[in-house]
Amino acid sequence: MFRRENMTGRKVLIIDDDPDALDCLDSLLSDEGYVVEKAHGGHEALEIIQSFSPEIVLSDYMMPGMCGVELLHKIKSQVPNMVPILITGHGDLKISIGSINQGEIYRFMLKPWHTDELKMTMRTAFQYHDVMLENERLNDTLKRQSSLLEDIEKKYPGITSIQTAEDGTILLEDEDFSDALQTLHVQEETISKKQ
Repeated sequence: MFRRENMTGRKVLIIDDDPDALDCLDSLLSDEGYVVEKAHGGHEALEIIQSFSPEIVLSDYMMPGMCGVELLHKIKSQVPNMVPILITGHGDLKISIGSINQGEIYRFMLKPWHTDELKMTMRTAFQYHDVMLENERLNDTLKRQSSLLEDIEKKYPGITSIQTAEDGTILLEDEDFSDALQTLHVQEETISKKQ
């Protein structure tokens, strides 16, 4: 499995209408080596993602104009592989837990946050992001391989079925499948080169 240990250069968008909280998060995350963009509200964040594709988005819950859950949902529709994290106060806890249970939010953090907890949350969120991308890549590979097998089965009916003897020995018929095997080999090489 692909695992990216170095977190330097990873992209984060932070959104908060409180300038002090925004500057504090910016400083903490920049010191970790992340590429940070910041927005003071939902509309600014939606403009930023037109030219910046974040891997993680940290958003405050209570902001004027648009709540954090609604904003993260809109961003996710445009940047589907981003990992959404909600920053919230104690009073918003029930709403935050509901959002996580619905699968809309990866994690929520309480204000005020603890620096070590924030750093660990970011690392695990990036790992989660990488696993999502790897899973997507593997699913695409599986779809291509299944399609390839279907095409070969259409051209050479029965080639993908296996017949076994009572002792488990695989039985081969006398048919010549060398053309099919050569086709399969060439197509496998083509798939490998694309990856």
